[in-house]
Amino acid sequence: MKKIFIPITVLATVLMSSCGGNETTENTETTPEVTEEICFYNYAQGSAAVRWTAFKTNDKIAVGGQFNTVNVTVGEKSTKITDILETIKFNIPTKSTNTSNEERDAKIVASFFGAMEATDIILGQVKSAEGDNISGTCIFYLTLNNVEKEVELNYSVANDVIKLTGSIDLLDFNGEAAITSLNEVCKDLHIGTDGISKTWNNVKLEIEASLNKDCH
Repeated sequence: MKKIFIPITVLATVLMSSCGGNETTENTETTPEVTEEICFYNYAQGSAAVRWTAFKTNDKIAVGGQFNTVNVTVGEKSTKITDILETIKFNIPTKSTNTSNEERDAKIVASFFGAMEATDIILGQVKSAEGDNISGTCIFYLTLNNVEKEVELNYSVANDVIKLTGSIDLLDFNGEAAITSLNEVCKDLHIGTDGISKTWNNVKLEIEASLNKDCH
């Protein structure tokens, strides 16, 4: 009887194959494709509000007010809020002054704006804007008392509302005569604890507007 010799290497190969030692599994799972959301913004018509804070007496007491009418024109929608800002033009009738005090409103319109040249309407146009969709700066041309100057405001965006804040110096707009005129008609009301009547030349500005947001 002949002996049958099976090489060890062949035997090992057979055993491993039968036991699945060489078995490989293919990974059939696929990674889902992630699509970045794109949002477009544009100005919500009629939503602009312009508020200001002036100061009286040497104690620098704040007097707040706003304009009831702000006419705004703006360009097309964009994914960048800076693009929208750079298309903005506006005009504000000064007769729409509102400080929640009719007598004071009449004095401001007649004795302050009335002492200026061609200031029935305040004109503005954005020159440039830098930043992102959360915050940045905006420079615009402001025409007041027949003088055009650049004004820089900071902007921030939250809950689809953009807010711009900053200040202007009325002396930059040759506003000395208008300040004096207003202080004369409000002299007694602008006297502080030191007995001096004063109207300040610095005015804080706060502008707010809503944005329409469309994401897809």
